[in-house]
Amino acid sequence: MESTAILKEWFELVDSDKIGSITAPQLKRALAVGNLEFPLSVVEQMIRMYDFDRNGAMSFEGVINLLLRCCLPFF
Repeated sequence: MESTAILKEWFELVDSDKIGSITAPQLKRALAVGNLEFPLSVVEQMIRMYDFDRNGAMSFEGVINLLLRCCLPFF
C-alpha cells in the first residue's frame, strides 16, 4: 500500500537515532512540522497508549495504530 510506504518513510525520518522507535520529543517535533502543536505531556500520553513493549518509545506499528485511531475518521 502506497500510504504505508509514505508513513514508513516519514517514520524513518522522525527516528533520527535509527533505533526503530520514536520518543515523545521526536514525535512532538515531527507533529509541529505539520503545524500540529501539542504539549509534551499530551505527546507522552500518545506514546504510552501505543508503546506496546513499554520501553518509553513507539514503534512503527504503534504509529500506524495511533494514526488509525485519531486520524482515520477525518479522511
